[in-house]
Amino acid sequence: MSSSSCSSESGDTSESENAMVVDESDDDDDDFMVAMVALEWMASGNLHKKTIHNSSLPVMTGIQWVELTLQNPVDCYDMFRMRRSVFLRLHDTLVQNYGLKSSRVFCSKEALGMFLWACGAPQSFRQCRNKFRRSLETISRKFAAVLDSIMRLAFDIVRPKDPHFGTIHPKLQEARFWPHFEDCIGAIDGTHIPVTVSLSEQPKYIGRHKYASQNVMAVCDFDMRFIFVVTGWPGSVHDTRVLLDTLVTYKDQFPHPPHGKNKLRAIYFSINNFSLLRNMT
Repeated sequence: MSSSSCSSESGDTSESENAMVVDESDDDDDDFMVAMVALEWMASGNLHKKTIHNSSLPVMTGIQWVELTLQNPVDCYDMFRMRRSVFLRLHDTLVQNYGLKSSRVFCSKEALGMFLWACGAPQSFRQCRNKFRRSLETISRKFAAVLDSIMRLAFDIVRPKDPHFGTIHPKLQEARFWPHFEDCIGAIDGTHIPVTVSLSEQPKYIGRHKYASQNVMAVCDFDMRFIFVVTGWPGSVHDTRVLLDTLVTYKDQFPHPPHGKNKLRAIYFSINNFSLLRNMT
């Protein structure tokens, strides 16, 4: 065999070997891609199985959680801020007299439990959605329904037992109070309730407490019952302005001392950051 033939045969062999190397490299790449796709598919399949498995776990409904919480005195007070007996009385009162109703998918007891739980912590609507397994729209609608019933109730209970204050409270007749607090009908105080407002509104809501709040003024009698409440004032507003505006804006609803023989005027004594409403001749 000639040298040229050997050279040609050697060249063909070299080219064939190179082609085999390239083919084997391509096969390796293909095998690698197939393996990656298979692993991804297996991972997604396992994830899907886990999701299905989790969704099959028993989930406590909202009314079940409310009923279970009511059975435990400690949990009931911690979650709803009241005893079971008070919760049931409040529920029956709202249903019978103030328009709280059950819907096809949301009973009145569950709605009241959600409302009290949300206000007590407080909790957001999204946390209520997670706890009660309802849509945000349903949560918002039922919260508003309970709030409307509570507001109607407030008009009937946040008021004096006797609007004319015809009798002197027994506590005022004790030696340490009489006659210094003669004709006093209650105490006035203010408090700041934290609120969340938009950035543009924050300056007027931030006062001396250095956080956004509402300035709330309340009047209570000597049985520690609220008889008048004013809300909505920004936290930067001074207590005196709230009081003076209330005397004008709500002059017919604001509790006044009883009229005597002479012309009376209301005086507010500041004692330890609260006031006493008293008539003077």
